[in-house]
Amino acid sequence: MPDTVEKLVLKPLDLDWLATALKLDEMFNEKPALEKLLASFPSINLEIWPKGRDVLQEGERGDDFFVIYKGKLSVWHKGRAASSKQIGTLKPGDFFGEIGFLLKSNRSATVRTEVECRIFRIPADEFSKVLTNKFLERWIKQVACERLTRIFMPESSK
Repeated sequence: MPDTVEKLVLKPLDLDWLATALKLDEMFNEKPALEKLLASFPSINLEIWPKGRDVLQEGERGDDFFVIYKGKLSVWHKGRAASSKQIGTLKPGDFFGEIGFLLKSNRSATVRTEVECRIFRIPADEFSKVLTNKFLERWIKQVACERLTRIFMPESSK
């Protein structure tokens, strides 16, 4: 298993899967519009992450947006505690990094691979172009609010 992150060549089926995961195909009835949108991600990467690696670390700067293609990841939060506590898991089709992206703030949690994973990384400046769609923007913000509530107000999210 590689020690470093490996970048894969994107194939049309990979991008079709990503469009479905982000519900982009529901927003656009015409395939050319969808293809145009996906073409607006010239710097998107599909990366292989080995088991046991932190994709994001709580407290670090970063605003890229990630979508899990294959694998399972765990979400950890330390805050002011002495040690981190697992607060969630992520699976294919889930996304993460939205809080740092939306708030332009430090990462609120650590996201760690539990198995070898394939993850799309979308640079923030390119992903912001997609959020001109109100449906997608509302969905991303809703997930971010739910996650922030679970992290910072765990008793109210039960």
